[in-house]
Amino acid sequence: MARRSTSVPPPRAHRAGVVGAVLGLAAAGTAAGMAVSRIAAHRVRAAELGPAAELPENLTEGQLRQVDPLGIEARPADRTALVQTDDGVLLAVEEIGPRDAPLTVVFVHGYTLSMASWAFQRRTLAAELATGNGHRPDARLVFYDQRGHGASGRGRSENSRIEQLARDLLSVLDARVPRGPVVLVGHSMGGMTIMGLAALRPDIFGSRIVGAALLSTSSGNLADLNFGLPDVLTRVRAAVLPVAAWTMRHRPAFAERTRRVAAELVSVVTRSLSFGSSDVDPALARYVDAMIAGTPVDVIAEFYPALAGLDHTGALEPLRAVPTLVVTGDRDKMIPKEHSDLLVERLHDAEYVVLPETGHMVTLERPDEVSDALTALLRRAGAGQQARKARR
Repeated sequence: MARRSTSVPPPRAHRAGVVGAVLGLAAAGTAAGMAVSRIAAHRVRAAELGPAAELPENLTEGQLRQVDPLGIEARPADRTALVQTDDGVLLAVEEIGPRDAPLTVVFVHGYTLSMASWAFQRRTLAAELATGNGHRPDARLVFYDQRGHGASGRGRSENSRIEQLARDLLSVLDARVPRGPVVLVGHSMGGMTIMGLAALRPDIFGSRIVGAALLSTSSGNLADLNFGLPDVLTRVRAAVLPVAAWTMRHRPAFAERTRRVAAELVSVVTRSLSFGSSDVDPALARYVDAMIAGTPVDVIAEFYPALAGLDHTGALEPLRAVPTLVVTGDRDKMIPKEHSDLLVERLHDAEYVVLPETGHMVTLERPDEVSDALTALLRRAGAGQQARKARR
């Protein structure tokens, strides 16, 4: 469990600002992606279970589907497992498709999300790639919850950093995909995790890692984002966010009460920050609202500094060795399109998909287009593998 300070709470004069900032930071976390329901209550602790343990069939998948306002009917997992990280945290993993598939796709979700954020892609890609439609399956799909999210364990607060998330991803690869080519798919903070892995292990890109998809993400300069707010409100946000982050980490009960009392306001802000089109199905907004209810405010606060201080510009070089897809919405208020423009410029040969009238939650707002782009990437990565084998 994260350590909590016993220091003095913020002065009473800051309370109004704290309330507003707690709501804003919590809603911002929601827009970046949240757990689908209160799965957080089922988190496991490293002290209670062993590393890389196999779980009973469909355990976490069953938890995931206890709330399904979209009627997605996601493909059940073929296997569930726990993977232990280098600091002892247990990560919940679900897999679809045979272990000996010629290609494995690992999905890495975003800030305060869970593996449930890939529900549409899970359904579509499982039908198209992981079942084979009577033929040998093309791919195995691997989904996992990042530390502190979904059904995974929580770790020390000082390890809420992108560098640690990159090591966690490497632990998942070593435990669940020790052999064979891999394509990595990351949304928002998940894309940053992939870039963190490129900085940590550049040697495996082009050999073990044969493709990557970066969805609604950035290589840095996130502290300057204004979330589409006017300049005056941006200045207010900059003034009160440090106090709000302190409150969320050190007085989470107060922050949680604030969030519950103002749930309707949070819902409005979440809707605005998450989606870009005016005709989004209300079920999608409720889906995201359900996510925020399952994410403790101190988890949001612990990861926020790591995102604000991110600079992975130098980590992009290894990604040039593999087919790379960049996807963004042209109305993304969380991580604006300009961040994806910069990624494409620095990656040189990346495939670039800009989705019109779309916000940050591209996986939910434009699921078919995202799945189509991912399928095309997997085909390119598979063709590249065949070409490399032919040259040997």
